[in-house]
Amino acid sequence: MGFPFTKAAAILDTLTKNGFRAYVVGGAVRDYLLGRRIHDIDIATSARPADVVALFKKTIPVGIEHGTVMVVCGGHEYEVTTFRSEKGYDDFRHPNTVTFETSLEKDVMRRDFTINALAMDRSGHVIDLFGGQEDLKRKVIRTVGPAEERIAEDPLRIMRGIRFTSELGFELGRAEFDAFRDHCRLLKKISVERIDQEMTRLLAGAFARGALQLLIQTGCLHVLPVLEGPIDETELLRVRFSLLQSDEERWAAFLSATGVTGIHHFAKAWKWSRSREKAVFLLQKYDSLRQSAGWDRVSVYFAGPDRAKAVERLQAAFQRETSDILKDRLNEIDRLWRALPIHARGELAVTGHDLKEWSEEKPGPWMSEALAQIEKEVILGSVSNRWEDIQTWFKVWRKQSRRY
Repeated sequence: MGFPFTKAAAILDTLTKNGFRAYVVGGAVRDYLLGRRIHDIDIATSARPADVVALFKKTIPVGIEHGTVMVVCGGHEYEVTTFRSEKGYDDFRHPNTVTFETSLEKDVMRRDFTINALAMDRSGHVIDLFGGQEDLKRKVIRTVGPAEERIAEDPLRIMRGIRFTSELGFELGRAEFDAFRDHCRLLKKISVERIDQEMTRLLAGAFARGALQLLIQTGCLHVLPVLEGPIDETELLRVRFSLLQSDEERWAAFLSATGVTGIHHFAKAWKWSRSREKAVFLLQKYDSLRQSAGWDRVSVYFAGPDRAKAVERLQAAFQRETSDILKDRLNEIDRLWRALPIHARGELAVTGHDLKEWSEEKPGPWMSEALAQIEKEVILGSVSNRWEDIQTWFKVWRKQSRRY
């Protein structure tokens, strides 16, 4: 086997030529063996942080106190970390003590799962001290060492383990399942931001249904913020998350399936960004409108084609529509959008300044109301988007409204 991480080869070569050992470790090796797309490439080395900084032209001390230096090479960034062991996790995340080591063996012993404890040297040889390759073949998630110990160090490993089942389609080992179930309440020790990251990736996994079932079976689901109460588990497990194309769509489906109605309360508890909260809120709003009225020119205009299509995927995810009907609905949204004379208020042939001149009135709430009505009439085709036609319409509207 040759060395597949060609872009990182120069880093390993530099380290080894200077008398240090160096390996690609963790997820990159795992994903290479699985034939998956490789994202970040992490490197473990016997070199101390100061050595790494001295050997490379451009480095960033992202976690130098814990042995990690970011090396910029060939336009790419690589985390290069000194072999280390860890001891004591009073805050359930950070080790009380980090000791730099001289052997790879000590380093991989601190890792979470066997499939993440794999390493590859510059020749392409895989070093596997905990049966990670066999677990890849068996499609099972096992911890490095006793599951209780790994969880006590960082309870987020519960969510990570279940998230890996969603992304890879693997099963939890029996001991891991029991430990996750017995210690699920330790998740309350974890910051909600870290849980949110794992949950977002879990919902996006190709095998999300199985992972959600594990969350239910281990009791983890009801430990998560705002989800302590009764949940219709059958409804949650029948959602076809694979049809959804964005994090916002998946979260909207999850909240609908779990019966969460207070979006703002949930978003605050999970510390969502304002943009995500708004996106999920609007999806649920238009989902309700879609169920009651369907799509027309006005609703597609104000929702926008992307959000309208997202709503249709939500409908299909709850099996309210077949795949063929979904395709027809998406095509209908495109047709309605193309047929619109304008696609934003800024495309109107008139502005508030025109209305002010026509009415000889001071700007006020009436102007926003008039522009909104003009916008709607143009969308419906009741008046053409021409300056003269809108002026004529406005004069009639102003007279009929009897407000000026």
